Amino acid sequence: MVPSSTYFPTNMVERAAWCGNFSTQFTDNAVALGFSVGDATANAADCALVVSLSSIMIQLDAYASAVRQYRTLVLESLDGSVTPTFPDNPSYSNPSGPDAGVYDRIDKLVRRIRVSPTYTPEIGALLGILPVSPDRPPVSELKPEITVVDDATVPYSFTMKATRLGMPFYQVQVQRSSSPAWVEASQSSTASHTVTLTPTTPGQPERVLVRAVLIQNGELDGIPSDPAYVTVNP
Repeated sequence: MVPSSTYFPTNMVERAAWCGNFSTQFTDNAVALGFSVGDATANAADCALVVSLSSIMIQLDAYASAVRQYRTLVLESLDGSVTPTFPDNPSYSNPSGPDAGVYDRIDKLVRRIRVSPTYTPEIGALLGILPVSPDRPPVSELKPEITVVDDATVPYSFTMKATRLGMPFYQVQVQRSSSPAWVEASQSSTASHTVTLTPTTPGQPERVLVRAVLIQNGELDGIPSDPAYVTVNP
């Protein structure tokens, strides 16, 4: 498992930097948070392995790149060109350290830290464990999803369920077979909403196309939902 990306980086180099800081700050604050010196020592070993593996991967990536460059030069250069020197092998010590489960232990430790009676947001910021929500797309890119069903209990009515995506209201629009224009049928601030239409031909069922558009600050915004057909009955 990998700790949540709301606080844990997604690439190895940044994870190494995060672990280096987390280990240092946890060692400094472990006792104040109610943890033992042994907890700090165990975490330091886990984080040191992350840092070590990151360094090894950087060396291996650079070595692989150098070997590819050597291959290209020695195989594809013209006869008589200067023969390149094969790159030196990477130099690192094989890592030795804690048992498997490093990320799982870090994740569990973060969870324990967050429920400590002495935990504060300031400490969370020092440790780098304050959750960060992914950037929310602008309202102009939000598109609600809808489902519509005929409401048999009320003549010429249907029930719409729509996702508001954090917006306070949405507008229900309908398109009738007699016109390509979308016209407002109602507005709602709830996920489920019953809409009653005036029939084009009283006494006859009518099939209409329905969609929802989000409303922000009294204005239509975002992308209209995919339309759906519904038949309303007398």
